[in-house]
Amino acid sequence: MSIKQKLTGVAVDSLVDYLKDKLEQLKQLDLDHDGRTDVDQIKELLGQVSARVKDSLDSTDFPKLASGLEQIMSGASLIGSSVDRQKLADACTELGTAMTKLGNLLELGVHEMKQIDTDSQ
Repeated sequence: MSIKQKLTGVAVDSLVDYLKDKLEQLKQLDLDHDGRTDVDQIKELLGQVSARVKDSLDSTDFPKLASGLEQIMSGASLIGSSVDRQKLADACTELGTAMTKLGNLLELGVHEMKQIDTDSQ
């Protein structure tokens, strides 16, 4: 075994020992000071969530779920095919042009009102 390999092995062993020590310290934490370690509380919460998820999955009717999703997809397809996309695109373009024209007219109106206000003073 080469010196590099030996040093690497020692470094890895030291790191493993260090991490084990730190994990043991983490297992003893009780940040909320309720007398129960945080790790135990986390394990309990994860167990509760896991049980709820399993219960939810057990009560799910997957054939009905699949059927509902199929209906949604076919409905979306029906909606998409019922719209004349070119006419809708043309209407959107026209709306953009009209909004720009309206903005210009409003700007001119504001300018005119400021001019009338300045002239009256």
